Amino acid sequence: MTLNAELIEQHYSEKYNTPTTSRKNIGDIYVDGIPWNIKSNNLDKQNYSPNLISADKLFDHLTSGNSLKFLFVDYRDDSIVNERLVDVHHISWKCLSIQCQGNGVIQISSDLIVNESQTKEEFLEELRGAYVTYIDKQRVKLDKLSVKYTMELLLSN
Repeated sequence: MTLNAELIEQHYSEKYNTPTTSRKNIGDIYVDGIPWNIKSNNLDKQNYSPNLISADKLFDHLTSGNSLKFLFVDYRDDSIVNERLVDVHHISWKCLSIQCQGNGVIQISSDLIVNESQTKEEFLEELRGAYVTYIDKQRVKLDKLSVKYTMELLLSN
């Protein structure tokens, strides 16, 4: 049987004897009370900048004193080739970006870079800076659209 994201989540749910959660939950499974967000990667497909999580949701979660781990799973056909469990705050912002989707979604923009000496506070400081940059870019884009459509409205009257 060929693996997919749902089967991989089910595999880890069974492996750690814990149920999977709903799509709205920050974790796909909880292990020892810590949410794990499982990110599967089919090695036979080209995956461009995979979405990790809503930036705003992650900020709220971490600033409330909570933790989050990502389980990165590479697979091919019916086999798991590699798995790596990482505390979210150990992911370097050198490989992350915030893109326009909802209130901003964090994406992996290059190969995963893990810095185990990075603290949660350092990660959050980088998140704040990246989010301000994201907001500034969105503001410029929205201002251009506002001018365009305001002019169209004035010209049509």
